[in-house]
Amino acid sequence: MKGNAVVIGGGVGGLAAARALALKGWGVAVRERSPALPATGTALGLWPEALAALDELGVGEKVRSASARVADAGTAGLRTPGGRTLVSMNAGGGLHLISRPALLAVLADGVDLDFGDEVADQRGLAGVDLLVGADGTNSATRRMVFGERYGARTLGAVVWRGTVDGTVGSYGETWAPGAMFGITPAGPDSSNWYACLDAGGTFKPPHRQHLQDVFGSWRSGVAEVLERVDEASILHHELFEIPPLPSYVNGNTALVGDAAHSMAPFLGRGACEALVDGAALGRCLGEAATVAEGLAAYDRLRRAKTQRMAAMSRRMGRLAMMRHGFVARNVALGAAGGVLRLGASLRHR
Repeated sequence: MKGNAVVIGGGVGGLAAARALALKGWGVAVRERSPALPATGTALGLWPEALAALDELGVGEKVRSASARVADAGTAGLRTPGGRTLVSMNAGGGLHLISRPALLAVLADGVDLDFGDEVADQRGLAGVDLLVGADGTNSATRRMVFGERYGARTLGAVVWRGTVDGTVGSYGETWAPGAMFGITPAGPDSSNWYACLDAGGTFKPPHRQHLQDVFGSWRSGVAEVLERVDEASILHHELFEIPPLPSYVNGNTALVGDAAHSMAPFLGRGACEALVDGAALGRCLGEAATVAEGLAAYDRLRRAKTQRMAAMSRRMGRLAMMRHGFVARNVALGAAGGVLRLGASLRHR
């Protein structure tokens, strides 16, 4: 079927949904409260499912050409702050990294996108066949549909993120009680980094000094990256998630991306799932006879999977930064890593 839709939010999920619906013949307007697309932002990981969604949206090759393949980084791994490797692995060729501004620029090309346009009350959108809530973790659309009890809740952790010039000798994550630090390639001559601390609230600047105090003695590329960090480029915020929703749809309203399943970042799947949401919403509505039928299909297709992913991501963060039992965890990971390396060796003989 075809109709007209308003998408509230011009982020990854909103733009993906807008492109998908437009490809099915829908008239789509995106209303974004920010004055413009962001000019800065760290790298997003795109797994094969997300790349397939981008292909469905007609921009897969553009994104691939603007991204970095993680396979080009060689060996990555999980390590201790002292530099001991728990698990090493060759980075998978299926993962691509692209900066958020670059991805959004590709997705926004050709979309009817109105900036500086905040929708104060979604109930005032009369005559719209479909309303897509893509307004993020603190979604007003979600609260309107399901109530304040489905508002964002803190994960009790904070994160710092950024990009530095140049490559580093070690990629992967370093895990410690109550803290973790990750490094990934961001391009041929830059590296993406992120640091997480098991702490409530946020920290006041200077952030670089605080990062040096907590992580400055860590090995495996961490100290090397921190030496290159520029204070003005550091992004810092508290981490939130939302409780599992009873549905991603209600009436003629659908939720996508963080508005539907805002999750912890520890699996690096937030942007991926938002892209898959958008592509799935367009496909379901394009194949359905009615909006109700298409939205029911979208909910069946996406809700259970993304809610499992959110739960897994939360558990991964707890595992990475566990304060008790981490010695046994490290022993188990070391043993598992040995098995993986042995298996890889046998397969290549």
